[in-house]
Amino acid sequence: MHRVLIENGRAVGVVGERLDEIVTIRAEREVILCAGAYNSPMLLMHSGVGPADLLGSLGMDVVLDAPEVGQNLQDHAFAPLIFTHSQPVSTLIAHDPTYIQEFEEHGTGPLTSNGPESGGFIRTRSDLAAPDVVFFAGPMMFPDSGLSIPTDHGLTYGPIMLTPESRGQITIIADDPTMKPKIEHRYYTEEADMAAAVEGVRVGLELARQEPLRPYTEHWHQTPESDSDADIRAFVRRRTHSIFHASGTCAIGRVVDDDLKVMGIEGLRIADVSVMPKVGRGAPNASAIMIGEHAADLVSGAVTHTSA
Repeated sequence: MHRVLIENGRAVGVVGERLDEIVTIRAEREVILCAGAYNSPMLLMHSGVGPADLLGSLGMDVVLDAPEVGQNLQDHAFAPLIFTHSQPVSTLIAHDPTYIQEFEEHGTGPLTSNGPESGGFIRTRSDLAAPDVVFFAGPMMFPDSGLSIPTDHGLTYGPIMLTPESRGQITIIADDPTMKPKIEHRYYTEEADMAAAVEGVRVGLELARQEPLRPYTEHWHQTPESDSDADIRAFVRRRTHSIFHASGTCAIGRVVDDDLKVMGIEGLRIADVSVMPKVGRGAPNASAIMIGEHAADLVSGAVTHTSA
């Protein structure tokens, strides 16, 4: 899909490409975008709905000046600690034919691992009403956000920032819907987020020193140089990566209303995590399901309106 087709202020279909042919599909009632926190705002902008100054600078027609489209980007930033050890237990053993056979015959064994198998919530400050950090832990090396190959048995865990104050943005860079958008998460631009990350890493290092974990934290493979604030901050900035919970770029009250309708355009809704004003303390997959169910009720008439 390349863009929403908008005529006289109303979404009437979508324009896309199939086998190198431009295809237009007309909508009888309305158009619903479910492209996620990155692609829904990108599609809006390529449809002429977005910041007028940006669209104008790219030579695009402005259907609606909507400066909040693509703003308010949030994510759960992850600062993983990696430890290696000599214990023959990690997902490295999963390729063994014995375990492949076990999985095929019984659906059990290391191939059933979902990666982050355990975790826990903490408060990095005693005055907080609820946790602001969660730990994910998995029986493996997870180097370079999973892009590099594990070389040893290992354990990866670390703090994930649940209540970020930092905000990023999604912008398009050309009048070409096949080009990827520019994604700027801007992690830790707010000092409170860095402070939470530093304390979270410090808790993670203390956990690594505890007797039950010592057999699995023999070698500190990816950790700060020391416990000092400066070294932990440097580690956080170097090692942080996304935990793939992007949200907020077409937020309710900013881009869509309580009925998920794009404000200023008729016949157009958004039903994905981009409508969430805040990312929340949990993984947003449940929120995505809830948003989709609610959108289905709105479209079917099961719900006629929502209240603030």
